[in-house]
Amino acid sequence: MSYFLAISGSPSKLSRNNFLLPSIFDRLVSYEIGLRTTHAVELEPSAPDASKRLADLVTTVHDAQAIVLITPVPSEDWAGSMKTLLQFLPAGAFQHSPVLLIGTGGFINELTDLENSVIREITRLHGHLALSSIHIGPKNWVFSLSQPPALTAGTEARLARALDRLHALAVETRTVSLAA
Repeated sequence: MSYFLAISGSPSKLSRNNFLLPSIFDRLVSYEIGLRTTHAVELEPSAPDASKRLADLVTTVHDAQAIVLITPVPSEDWAGSMKTLLQFLPAGAFQHSPVLLIGTGGFINELTDLENSVIREITRLHGHLALSSIHIGPKNWVFSLSQPPALTAGTEARLARALDRLHALAVETRTVSLAA
């Protein structure tokens, strides 16, 4: 089964980044594409089995149709987790996969800082930011005492459009790479 890979740069698995994953998964179901995930904190050198997880991640990245990087914007001071994870991957790892960057938290004007902080690694991995990056800040969430945080309807629609475009680029990229 084809899949997209979502990589979370949050220092916690209990972050809003994880609450984005069901929205991404739901959108990909219509294309019969799965979603696999990994978290930067799982690959810290001190984490148990980090080297095995990294080897598994390299294979997963290679086989993914597209990569979705979800990480806090620099003002949240956690972008370093994503950058460190990307540094662990071998050069060229993103070669045949379009990349969508989603910055969470902070302010929209800080999205450029996030792009600048990871672009060198994305380039080294032969990746390309296939679309405009998306910012999902505190005002893009609906909070309820009885349910997990959810995206506002407008943000959900914006994310769906980006995933539709990413899917189209992934199909185009795979078709071109198979023809070469």
